[in-house]
Amino acid sequence: MVFYFFDFFLGISGCVSTFAAQSLGRGEQEHGASYAWQGVYIGLVGGVFGMAIWPFADDLFGVMGHSPEVTRLEVQYFRIRMAGFVFLCWQASLTSFFQAVNRPSVPMYAAWVANAVNLVFNYLLIFGKFGFPRMEVAGAAWATVFAMGVQTAILQLVFLSPALDREFKTRSQYALHWQKVRELVRIGWPAGLSFFLDVFNWGVFTSFLVGRCGETQMAAHNVAINFLHLIFMPAVGLNHAIAPIVGQWIGRDNIPMAKARTHTAIKIAICYMVVAGLCFAIFARPLTRTFFSTDPQVVEVAAVILLLAAFYQGFDAVNIVVLGALRGAGDTRWVMWAMSLGAYLFFLPLATFLCLDVVPLSRIPGVPAGWSLPGLGWEAKGAWLGATVYTIAQSGVVFWRFRSERWRYIRIFEKDRGAVPGVSVSSGDL
Repeated sequence: MVFYFFDFFLGISGCVSTFAAQSLGRGEQEHGASYAWQGVYIGLVGGVFGMAIWPFADDLFGVMGHSPEVTRLEVQYFRIRMAGFVFLCWQASLTSFFQAVNRPSVPMYAAWVANAVNLVFNYLLIFGKFGFPRMEVAGAAWATVFAMGVQTAILQLVFLSPALDREFKTRSQYALHWQKVRELVRIGWPAGLSFFLDVFNWGVFTSFLVGRCGETQMAAHNVAINFLHLIFMPAVGLNHAIAPIVGQWIGRDNIPMAKARTHTAIKIAICYMVVAGLCFAIFARPLTRTFFSTDPQVVEVAAVILLLAAFYQGFDAVNIVVLGALRGAGDTRWVMWAMSLGAYLFFLPLATFLCLDVVPLSRIPGVPAGWSLPGLGWEAKGAWLGATVYTIAQSGVVFWRFRSERWRYIRIFEKDRGAVPGVSVSSGDL
């Protein structure tokens, strides 16, 4: 739920890589630094928005139907994490810039330091070690916020370093530039909304579907999610890598190379995710018992979920990489519509039908009270079966879009709009 509120601004900040990469490909390096600054300013606005959400936390988590103790801890953690909203958006803009200008090691090392800081302060604040107060869940939240602040500071210092300033004029491009802000928002808001909807959909999936099936089902779901993070996070890294690579080659007007690099990234992601998914599926039971729970019901449900997840890993690899390539081309509005329609017309209805034994319709506006449909009631396993079917279908849709090459006609810079005769240059029109 924390990321649910971050996502819109993170999507805009992430599009800094699209503009910086295409600027670099065009030989206009200093413009990339300017776009990074505009992303930082947008992130500061996001920080104000994050704090405005703080008073509504009780209502937000109160409607989910969780136990009172779980709800209390959710609210506590959520409110503290929202204090770090500004850091997340700020670092996302700078990370996108470094990735776009072929310096991915900078955010990597900053993340290593931040994770080390997070680990240390989790130990100190969760358990109250070495004179620190025992804060438990609140300590985990504060440790994360502090680590994010450290990570942001490192990125900002490197961004302003003499070496970067000589090449990209990072110290002199700090002025607020409304045209670049408009360009970032024009391309970035659909990306932000897509990111927002994706996390929101999975939030609904977790909290309103699986969360209503009882603590055992929820525990098994959380086990699977923790293992799946280890599988798809490296692929997310490829998503972030391919966006600036595609952007640079588009900036150089070399579409075949942009396609070739995307195909290479897809192959890498498929190989990794399929092998990793199979490993977790085969060893699901001993891994669950070792690291999470010895409850036999939790172990069995988690094993089924991980088996389903292993089946769709190759398809999810296509989704993750191709969505990054389309973002690098600025094809964000089509992605937004495809993901929105797919989630609300296919994914969530299917998962609800498979998960619940009774599907309530009265919550839909205009539907009389008491109306419902029968569901299959397969609980968490049914919900994840719906996720598997949706992921496979989505991979076909996004790969078709990439192969169509409609993205090659998109012009993200305002000065280029209208430069292709007879072709609209807004991603929404394509």
